[in-house]
Amino acid sequence: MNKSKHPKGRGIRSIKTAAVAVSLGIGMTLMAGQAFQAQAVSLKTIAGSFHERGDNDGNGASARFEFPQGIVAAPDGSIYVADTGNDMIRKITMSSGTGTVETIAGVNHHARFRDGAGAAARFNNPEGLAISPDGKTLYVADSRNNRIRKIDLATKTVSTLAGHAFASGNDGIGDHAGFAQPRGLAISPDGKTLYIGDSGNNMIRKMDLTTLQVTTLAGQGALVPGHADGVGTQATFLEPRGLAISPDGQILYIADTRNHLIRKLVLATNSVSTLAGHPGFPGTLNGPGPDAYFYDPMMLAIDGNKLYVCDAANADLRLIDLNSDTVSTVAGATINGGVPIKGREDGDGTLGHFEFPGAVTIYHGVLYVTDTPADTIRSVSF
Repeated sequence: MNKSKHPKGRGIRSIKTAAVAVSLGIGMTLMAGQAFQAQAVSLKTIAGSFHERGDNDGNGASARFEFPQGIVAAPDGSIYVADTGNDMIRKITMSSGTGTVETIAGVNHHARFRDGAGAAARFNNPEGLAISPDGKTLYVADSRNNRIRKIDLATKTVSTLAGHAFASGNDGIGDHAGFAQPRGLAISPDGKTLYIGDSGNNMIRKMDLTTLQVTTLAGQGALVPGHADGVGTQATFLEPRGLAISPDGQILYIADTRNHLIRKLVLATNSVSTLAGHPGFPGTLNGPGPDAYFYDPMMLAIDGNKLYVCDAANADLRLIDLNSDTVSTVAGATINGGVPIKGREDGDGTLGHFEFPGAVTIYHGVLYVTDTPADTIRSVSF
């Protein structure tokens, strides 16, 4: 198969091609966006080159990616990237605002399943990432293998924690548990529990990292999509992806992608409620949670009381203030009428543009974003 045609990007492309659709309330988009604009920011490309796809390691613009869809910052400041189209896991080391890229596991365009060290390992469409609090272990949602993998970062050894080759939604231990295109991950502050956005099953799962027991927290399965709030299996989702956990470990935030919603799950009770957005209605408006709109929010990152959202089809990075539940735009720009301004430009404020921000992480106040179909990694500094 000629992967230069991006068969793996079909889901992203279908989202992108719909991005010019008219949505509710967008006639006031530009005005509202300015009224709720977050503080001034600077957007910069730190690695990769716009639409220059490949797998080269290297410094800054000499490095290459292909549809990167996952990103996480380690405690030491290293940035790990799920280079989805290349079926590889990459590492970025920052120096003077530029990233040096190296490959730590997988081989480009070898979509397979195999445990092993470094280039001996194989992935198939790796997406979501999470890292242990001690920075020693990287967790990978290996979406098309329907498995959760881990990488020992000291040895670059890849092993499988849970899941099996065929898609299913059953709970169980290790390979007796099933997933269907798991895409989002978050880890508890104590490092004992991994939370999983099981997108194809429309469910939120958790895994005990000691016993490898997988349990469903919320959602009713692949055949029961929806946007109902409720407790546990009373709640429904439509392709949930990104996850972020509150610093106290009590609340899990969920990007309910195809519902255009941000949801929250209280882990003590498994109670799901809607934090922001309108189910089934994409849009661009900022404002209080119930008045705000999103368009295919993908991945999340949290920093204290700030929840950052990759509002992918709007080509924007959004912020939810968790004290007030108010939504604002951090980076990117949307013209009046709700049509996103997409591009590759670096710059301050609304002069910087994304094409399709797929995932976000934060380290020491700087945001790092995968601009997925642009094949670049961007930084947003305040």
